[in-house]
Amino acid sequence: TAAVDVFSAGCVFYYVVSRGKHPFGDALRRQVNILAGEYTLSHFMEDMHDDVIARDLIERMISVAPQSRPSTYCVLKHPFFWSPEKQLLFFQDVSDRIEKEPGEGSIVVRLEAAGRAVVRTNWRMHISVPLQTDLRKFRTYKGNSVRDLLRAMRNKKHHYHELPKEVQDTLGEVPEGFVSYFTSRFPRLLLHTHNALHICAHERQFHPYYLPPSAK
Repeated sequence: TAAVDVFSAGCVFYYVVSRGKHPFGDALRRQVNILAGEYTLSHFMEDMHDDVIARDLIERMISVAPQSRPSTYCVLKHPFFWSPEKQLLFFQDVSDRIEKEPGEGSIVVRLEAAGRAVVRTNWRMHISVPLQTDLRKFRTYKGNSVRDLLRAMRNKKHHYHELPKEVQDTLGEVPEGFVSYFTSRFPRLLLHTHNALHICAHERQFHPYYLPPSAK
């Protein structure tokens, strides 16, 4: 069945990214662990963006409950397969979408829920001094807010060519360096934002990032 194929693919994915490890252990205990749903993804580190994204996908694919596993189409929509350009477009689209949303609105509440871990308490403390200085010139950003972090990213991207060279050098080239600058410092940002904005999956601008509501 498709669910079995997705499970097998999840095991292969982990074997590849971990360079030879199986999520359900060695051959002697593997079948028992599969039946019990007991796996170990020890290769992944919690403070690495790529690992956070890969762990989420593989955990979904190897779920003990077949009905909980994503379809192959859903797998291919996962942020694991997004290019840096698509990641940056997503961050921008989210920031544009929530710019005028009230703080007590459902979208912002979802985005800010558990946001402390995402922004590492205060995201302004984790960015370089040239960028801190540049941000202070134009507006006030709340360091404990996921929305404000996304807003800062969007604004610096929109005005990238107007930034002082020192700030451009800090951020790196768009999109690869720019995205990596932020996701390396805030490894949970993409996955957290993607999960939170699932509430907007039916909206046209978010169709590239989520499974269409009509899809199974």
